[in-house]
Amino acid sequence: MSQYLRVVSYNIHHGTDAYGNPSIDRIAEVLDRLDADIIALQEVDMNHPRSGRINQAAELARRLDMGYVFGAAKRYRRGAYGNAVLSRFSIAGYETISLPDPKEDRCCLQVQVKLANHTLGIFAVHLGLNHQLRLMHLQQQVLPHVLSFPGPAILAGDFNATNNQPEIQLVIQHLTDCFDFHTGELINTFSSQHPVARLDYIFVNPLVHVHQHYITYTDASDHFPVTAELAI
Repeated sequence: MSQYLRVVSYNIHHGTDAYGNPSIDRIAEVLDRLDADIIALQEVDMNHPRSGRINQAAELARRLDMGYVFGAAKRYRRGAYGNAVLSRFSIAGYETISLPDPKEDRCCLQVQVKLANHTLGIFAVHLGLNHQLRLMHLQQQVLPHVLSFPGPAILAGDFNATNNQPEIQLVIQHLTDCFDFHTGELINTFSSQHPVARLDYIFVNPLVHVHQHYITYTDASDHFPVTAELAI
């Protein structure tokens, strides 16, 4: 029997909207409306002074009644910054895969989620601005982890690359881009003020079946959230 899931990926711009205003309340409202089972978040602050020392992943998880894990890409004297995964299902374990970058370190957060008949691998990634580093991180770290996962797997996040660039072409040699099942008029995810590029993706391995993919308009962040409806 198939299990149906709604998965969202959202770069929340450390809890600020498209105009630089604090927007964690609006982000929570957007996510509540999307009603996802699993959420991959990028640009998440944890106890950072610039965002009021809020543990943003914990606060969103509390408001949405979900569990969560946080993976730090950067740690500061006060607080941290990175990716998070929120889940309505039990979280069995997680690992933060570091993606070093001279400009700004990134990470891929690998989370094991317990479904009724499977352990699902969620890989929440935020790649950098350098093309060669993105390729290297995908080839050497991210894809080997995703492709070696023994069950259904989802790779989601902000790739900072458009779909015609080599790094995305590399991913789709191995995984299905949920955008192949896209519905709706919006086709780009960045920026939310002037959406000119699709930088945010949800990919799945052959054990996950895609029913629908869509992009939601909101300026609660500088990116739009992407949603995939899946069956395992």
